[in-house]
Amino acid sequence: MRNNIRLKTFFIGTLPNVFLGMIFSCSATRPSQDAVLYQADPLYMEIEASGRELTIKNHVPGVAVAVLRDGKMAWIQTIGYADLAGRKPVTPETIFNIGSISKLVSAWGFMQLTEKGLVKLDDPVDPYLTRWHLPKSEFDPSKVTLRRILSHTAGLSVHGYGGSEQGTALLSLEESLNGKTKRNGETVHLINDPGTKWEYSGGGYTLAQLLLEEKTHQSFATYMKQNIFRPLGMKHTSYEWTADMMATSATAYDEQGKPIKNRIFTEKAAAGLQTTIKDLAHFAELSITPDSHQLNKVLKPNTITLMETPVLPSSDEGGSGLGYRFMNYEGFRTIGHTGENAGWSAALFLDLPTKSGLVILCNGSNGDRVWFPIYQSWLKTVKTKGGSSR
Repeated sequence: MRNNIRLKTFFIGTLPNVFLGMIFSCSATRPSQDAVLYQADPLYMEIEASGRELTIKNHVPGVAVAVLRDGKMAWIQTIGYADLAGRKPVTPETIFNIGSISKLVSAWGFMQLTEKGLVKLDDPVDPYLTRWHLPKSEFDPSKVTLRRILSHTAGLSVHGYGGSEQGTALLSLEESLNGKTKRNGETVHLINDPGTKWEYSGGGYTLAQLLLEEKTHQSFATYMKQNIFRPLGMKHTSYEWTADMMATSATAYDEQGKPIKNRIFTEKAAAGLQTTIKDLAHFAELSITPDSHQLNKVLKPNTITLMETPVLPSSDEGGSGLGYRFMNYEGFRTIGHTGENAGWSAALFLDLPTKSGLVILCNGSNGDRVWFPIYQSWLKTVKTKGGSSR
């Protein structure tokens, strides 16, 4: 990273509830401009103070936060521990699982298939498949398209997945689609007439994962690494828990603050992505300002604009573009995604009119109790820039 980085280390409390935080502040301004010191940024200081309290109160050992302004990363702040037993602090290079934000990132891979001409956004998906097909139902499977899958309007079942403990054997994609998962035991099938209702479906993203593997003849994780992450410079991002990633990974903690084993997923596109705050913040930058040079032919800027455009129908329960969800917290509409897996919690919020963004990664099941107050603090600053409920 070419920007100057300032490091602050602080201690909180006394043993055994000591949290060591390492706070980084980096300037995203042009080299000719002075970096804004963290001491002069009220939001930085507010998050530093509240983050220390929130992590301890909610049994979430660590949190990493990135704030984006004018479409670029303004600073990264890390608080607390990646691992309590080893007194290992969270850093900008710490690996976190990001739950359902995996869907937002995987959508870039699926949309790349359309740019390559391997699939068409509005063609029926089922005829592309050979390894598995949608079960027969009262609804028309020919209406299940990639556009509808990515926008949660395809009428498909299975809200989410629980994964398996690391070290156990994974199901095949076909077994998962056939409902052999321990968490829900539900086959991916049509429960609504496609195109008539918004209903969140992790099952749809598992179907899209199979589609990508069929059309590229590669595993999903390999394809995403070679065609999305490497070209974007996301060197510490993977849909697999590799040995290298485990060496710098945070430990997951449950609601009581007890360490738990990592979850692994057959359904990688829906829930299985590991990344760092630096990598995901860069992804957020490209979502706000799709720069052709930085995109490195991964996607065209107008494809990202399309992905951030609402797909109808929406409902009181939600609405989506292609991978990007439209969220309304505190009466303010943003796009992005949130993610929850056992031991992990994450959020990514973008306000495109002000080119503002917030990325938060936590290594605890109660992480939403940490990131939501941080979101509230960030939102106040966005509103002062002219952001508004839309």
